Amino acid sequence: MKKWTLKQITKAIKEISDEGWTKSQRSHDTGIGKTLEEKLKIKENNIALPDFGVMELKSQRISTGSMLTLFTKKPDGITNSEIRKKFGYKDKEFPKIKCLRQTINSGKKNAKGFSYRIDESLDRLVIKKGKKEIGYYSLDFLKNKAVEKIGNGLIMVLAESKKEDGVEYFHYKKAYLLKNIDPKKFIKHSKYDIRLGVYRTGAMKGKPHDHGSAFRIPQKYIPELFKTRKKII
Repeated sequence: MKKWTLKQITKAIKEISDEGWTKSQRSHDTGIGKTLEEKLKIKENNIALPDFGVMELKSQRISTGSMLTLFTKKPDGITNSEIRKKFGYKDKEFPKIKCLRQTINSGKKNAKGFSYRIDESLDRLVIKKGKKEIGYYSLDFLKNKAVEKIGNGLIMVLAESKKEDGVEYFHYKKAYLLKNIDPKKFIKHSKYDIRLGVYRTGAMKGKPHDHGSAFRIPQKYIPELFKTRKKII
């Protein structure tokens, strides 16, 4: 693996930015990363920086509104079938089945009274319904899952994108060095989805399904999740 200094990688990305619009090397979503790797002439998406260790190279479109699912797992302290039974509501089409579809944002109750908060004394994220605790996740677990999905050391490059005659072009405009995920910031920007429903079609029609409890985050907030956040261009 080639070793870069921070000055070298900053200079290389700045030169790519100064070139303006670059034609995508691939026709699908991975084009943004593949194009950047080819411009930098690297075969791996990892960059070794002497003062920061191995950093993963990631890139994303500035205008993206897409969500990144970090992981899907039921909370500790309760099963999803218990959550369905205690807090679910009758499905309109299949009234014998209870469903529960909720999106919960940090720091406030949703329309059905669901919320989550950090319990500092126990190092937990606690899921609540009204004043009642439903279940919890340890902060260490959340951090480790975020590191698995995002990485704990990144060079994040942001690009504007446009299409001309069906071909995508990128203008790489900003770059950050990101290190040390902060689980509290991850929690602040995440959405928590409870997805307990019913099959509408097929062989399982009318049967309950469990698509899991998922933590998702808007991709635009990824740079906000790190304790070390240095803008390099």
